[in-house]
Amino acid sequence: MQFSGGMRKKLRLGGDQRKASYPHSLQFYLEPPSENISLIEFESLAIDRVKLLKAVENLGVSYVKGIEPYQSKLENEIRRLKFSFRESLEDEYEPRRKDHISHFILRLAYCQSEDLRRWFIQQEMDLLRFRFSILPKDKIRNFLKDSHLQFEASLPERIAVGFELQ
Repeated sequence: MQFSGGMRKKLRLGGDQRKASYPHSLQFYLEPPSENISLIEFESLAIDRVKLLKAVENLGVSYVKGIEPYQSKLENEIRRLKFSFRESLEDEYEPRRKDHISHFILRLAYCQSEDLRRWFIQQEMDLLRFRFSILPKDKIRNFLKDSHLQFEASLPERIAVGFELQ
């Protein structure tokens, strides 16, 4: 058997294809990634995701979720680890790709026991809640529409606070 790491070509997508791959900074992670990645990148993505979820956990213990210090510290941590969290950034393909692939790596790693699964799901829910709370109203509508979720806003001026699925 012969492995030639130097000969591997990296998949490059054009502008429209890249945007179509990850149209929103939020994801429900319905489709697993289908590209080949190196073992080094696999490990790096997993480590960064664990760091992010540990930060979510630690900040959730240290601060009340949703208040300004929690929000700003979590935003700084997401930015530092180069994960996707804002819709308005120029080229979001790499951070969104990183988010997508790393989620599935940890989903696989943390399915070994009920305690690990619970911890993983709780941190991912807190991360989704944070990301959802910082989205502008129009981006929330687009995300929910693209996700085939119908809703009615419970408070017209603050859609991110509450909505009912029909």
